[in-house]
Amino acid sequence: MKKFYVVALIISAILFSLWFTSKNDTHKVVEPVTTQVKQAASVVDLSPVKVIPIDVPKKNKTQSKKQVAFNEDLTKAAQQVVMQYQSALKFPPYSQPLSPLDEDRLKPNQFYPVSSPIDESGDALTLSIKQYRFVYPEEIIIRVSAQGLGKIVVELANTDTKEVLNTHIGNAREGEATITFKGEDDYPRSLQVFVEGDVAGKKVPVVAQIQYMAPSATLTGFETAYAQDENMVVPANLTVIKSGLYRVRANLYSGDTPLAHLVSKERLAQGSQTLNLKAHWSVLPQGITDMRLSDFVIEKMSPSPGERNSFGSSEISHFDINDFSYDSLQQLPYQANAQEKLSLEFLQGLAES
Repeated sequence: MKKFYVVALIISAILFSLWFTSKNDTHKVVEPVTTQVKQAASVVDLSPVKVIPIDVPKKNKTQSKKQVAFNEDLTKAAQQVVMQYQSALKFPPYSQPLSPLDEDRLKPNQFYPVSSPIDESGDALTLSIKQYRFVYPEEIIIRVSAQGLGKIVVELANTDTKEVLNTHIGNAREGEATITFKGEDDYPRSLQVFVEGDVAGKKVPVVAQIQYMAPSATLTGFETAYAQDENMVVPANLTVIKSGLYRVRANLYSGDTPLAHLVSKERLAQGSQTLNLKAHWSVLPQGITDMRLSDFVIEKMSPSPGERNSFGSSEISHFDINDFSYDSLQQLPYQANAQEKLSLEFLQGLAES
């Protein structure tokens, strides 16, 4: 134990002498370390050693150009989000204005064609499907096209297990072929569509993914629209197969002009249920009387993280609203609720930081 204190004292003495010498005379030559060790060893002082802290000036780290540019981009993005959110808060969340550019809302079940190149000239084999999401008993309609397309093989398989569920073999006419698979109630949710086309003797494959599911609810129709304070209310009638929290969406049109995207969320029990879609006066052109609802999406929300949302079907493609009295609506500006104001303050904080 005594050896430990002696060694600690010697090391402390060496550090102190080096610091003291360099501080008082930077031009003096420091004595050899061995000499100082002998001197320290000859007189051993076991009193506690006082450590003198040395303040080393810290260099301010300058941000790199990449970091500065990233911060600026992040701030600009946050500012854009704030502007968009402020604009959205002028309207209630259940009744947002709609424009021809809002393709995700105008075509909520759109399938985008998939192509596979045939040669370097730019020709391709293209696979098009009626829609992305199917609800039993809907048929799966597939279209395959390519210049010079001959024989085709189409397989419908389970995406997860790769098990082939149905196969079609046929020939194209004038470069096109339409294949229809009958709906089956035991199809898995995730389906893979595999197509192999013969184009001038060359086998060309193309693959796509779709969804198929049992219905959770069915939209059967609407009741007459009526005015309630500042909203036009349109009651929707549904037959609910699986109870739960539902979100029903629809687009409101005047002729071919989109007006608003309407959303209603409500917990529904099994059986015949009614859910109200509401259009705020601020999304309606002044004096309008005739409108149309379409593009229906009936969605059962996921009850737990491990379960995905499920969807329903509609027995009607559209619903006409005739002779509605616009003047019966109270034209009061929408007031954002406490949660919406809090969200705006949070976004503004990000934009200013």
